[in-house]
Amino acid sequence: MDLRRLRALQAVVDTGSVTAAADQVGYTPSAVSQHVAALERETGAVLLERAGRGIRPTEAGRLLAEHARDLMAKVAEAEAAISALQSGNLGTLRVVSFPTAGASLIPPALAMVRQELPHVEVALRVAERDDSMPMLRQGEVDVVVTVGDFAAGEAPRDGLTWVHLLDDPYRLVLPRGHRLAGRRVIDLAELAEDDWVETMCGVGCCQEASSKAFRNAGYEPHWTVEADEYWPAQGFVAAGLGVAMIPSLGLGVLHDSVVVRRLRKDKEPVRHVWAATRPALLGNTPVKTMLRALEQAAGEHVRAMRDGPRAR
Repeated sequence: MDLRRLRALQAVVDTGSVTAAADQVGYTPSAVSQHVAALERETGAVLLERAGRGIRPTEAGRLLAEHARDLMAKVAEAEAAISALQSGNLGTLRVVSFPTAGASLIPPALAMVRQELPHVEVALRVAERDDSMPMLRQGEVDVVVTVGDFAAGEAPRDGLTWVHLLDDPYRLVLPRGHRLAGRRVIDLAELAEDDWVETMCGVGCCQEASSKAFRNAGYEPHWTVEADEYWPAQGFVAAGLGVAMIPSLGLGVLHDSVVVRRLRKDKEPVRHVWAATRPALLGNTPVKTMLRALEQAAGEHVRAMRDGPRAR
C-alpha cells in the first residue's frame, strides 16, 4: 500500500472531512478522494461511509488508519535517524589503518573527529593494504589509511575515492657514536660496509621502496638482526648491532641512544600514504570529517618533520 494513500486516509479519519484532510496533508480534495478510493480497491474493503452531510470511517477504515498512524510515526523516526546519521549525530565510523599511521596520524585525526562529532562512535582496526582494501570494497569499513605504490596525482581509477595524505620519506637511524652521526645528510652508498637491522614490518610497496634504494646505492645490505616493529629496531641500533632505515611515521618516539639523519634527496626512498573511501560515502558527515582530519594531521606531521630538531 502506498504511504501517501495511507496518509490521506489517516487525515480524513482524524479530521472527519475530505476538505480538512486535504488542507492538512497539502493535497487537493479530489486527490484525497482518489487516494482513498485506490485504497478501497487494493484492500477490497469500504473504508469511509456517508454520515449525514459528512463522512465517517468504517471499522476497516478505523483499523487501517490506526496502522497508517503507526507507519507514519516509523517513517518520521527513520527520516530523523537518517538525518542524524548523515549529520554526524548518530552511527559508527569504521576506520582501518596500517600500523605506523595508527600511531602517528590516526590519534590526532580521531581527536579532531571526536571534538566535532562527539556522538559518533569510532571503530578502529589495524591492517595492511592486502587486508584493508577488500574490507573497504565489501562495505565492512568506511575509511582506509594505507600505503600506495602511486604518488600524488596518480590515484587509480578503480571505483574508489583516494585522498593523498603525505609522502613519507625514509630516514637513517644510527647509534650516537657512529662515524657519520655528525652529518645532517648521508648518501646511502656510504653505509655499504655497515651492518644493518632489518625491519620486517615493512611489507609490499614499503619493502619495495627500501629495496630499490639499496639497489640504486649499488649493494645488498648485510643484515645482522631482524625487528618485527620499528621501536625494537631502534633498540637494536642503540645497542650497536647495526644501522636501520625507517620511515618518518615510524619515528614518533626516538630512543635516547640513536640519531636520525636524512638521506640524499635524489636517493631517498619514499612511501606514499593515502586515505581511501567509497564514493557513496562522500556525503556522509563522519567520513568527510575523518578525511579532513587526516589531511590536517598529515600536514602537521610534514611540518614537524621539516622543522623538527632531530631532522625527522
